[in-house]
Amino acid sequence: MTVDLRTISSVELVKTGTWNISTGTWVVTPELLAAAKAAHDSGTLPKPIIKLGHVDDRFDDGEPALGWVDNLEIRDDGNTLVGDMVGMPAWLATIISSAYPNRSVEAVHDLELPDGTTHALALTAVALLGVTYPGIPTLTSLADVRELYDVAASAGTPVTLTTRAAERVSTLHTLPPRQRVLVRAAAARRRHRTAEHLLATLIQGDPK
Repeated sequence: MTVDLRTISSVELVKTGTWNISTGTWVVTPELLAAAKAAHDSGTLPKPIIKLGHVDDRFDDGEPALGWVDNLEIRDDGNTLVGDMVGMPAWLATIISSAYPNRSVEAVHDLELPDGTTHALALTAVALLGVTYPGIPTLTSLADVRELYDVAASAGTPVTLTTRAAERVSTLHTLPPRQRVLVRAAAARRRHRTAEHLLATLIQGDPK
């Protein structure tokens, strides 16, 4: 069976500057972007996966990857890191400019490999954002430049990339007590719905 996968080219991922992100203040320099590209080009690391939103330890960790990022380039005189979103399901590629116009990277600083090689920065994932604003607000929105991107169809087979997840920092403790209760309740409902769906699938097949 052929799978309809798409590519969205030259998507802005990171820009230089000082950004207030979920884990604190992040200072991005041209040197740091160059290090991220070098780590990617080394071929020793898994390509960054594409996923819907950031996943933290409040939720299950079994969601699928929705493609990966490849062909990293540095543009804008060393101030912008761009890459191609590859292997994206057609259904997602066709709605991404309106449903997920923004994005946010996940990365690891000072990564040391078993052979002693170190990378000052390595991208591990790109989270597609819908209602959530990105930590780097100057990234070009896909909704603003949809005509510039070549969403090319290609036939292929699903690819699963498995990588050791970086340590996740939960911000649950920073929320007011009432919000913490609501978040936990929402997570419980999500797990319950997932369990019910899996049980129904095992017993009688995928419900229509």
